[in-house]
Formats: sequence, structure tokens, C-alpha cells
Amino acid sequence: MYITNPEALFIPECVTVQATITAPKEISALELVPTATGARLGHIASLPKGTRLEICGGGFNERTVKARCQGHFYFVFLQDIETFERVREADAENNLAARG
Repeated sequence: MYITNPEALFIPECVTVQATITAPKEISALELVPTATGARLGHIASLPKGTRLEICGGGFNERTVKARCQGHFYFVFLQDIETFERVREADAENNLAARG
């Protein structure tokens, strides 16, 4: 895995949540493990359907973002997040169309 943004390998003390997403399906994520000097990539985790993800920063490369879930930090893949966003936007549009 190619890390183009090593500055992203830290656990923020103060978190600014940019978006909150509820996973409609199981997704893979790379755990961010605290170290004495910052953080390192940990194991690949499987986050279950229904998991609430708080997007809170840039990723370690252009294909990932940092997310917090139940007090732990992960890098998740944008393709998974974008899929969730497209589904949510489509649902919102369908709900508006049904009401109008």
C-alpha cells in the first residue's frame, strides 16, 4: 500500500467531524494504532453494517479518509464512502419525488 501523506498517521486530540455516515453494508477499514510518536497502520478491520462512521480528516493517500468509529480511528476507502453517499442522495431524491 502506497502512503503519499505520512502526516495523516496521527490520532487527533480534537476531532472535527466533516460528515457522519451509517454503513449500509460491511466495509473494510485500516485501523490507526497509537504509538509513542504518533500512530501507525494496524490491522484490517471489518466494520459491520449499521456502523456509524464520523469522517474527520484526510487519508494516507488520495483513495482514503480518516474516520472515527466507537472511539477508534480508521482509514476507510473513498470508494466505499462515495457509494454510501450516492445511495443516501438517491434515497433522499426519491423521498422528495414521492412527496411532491
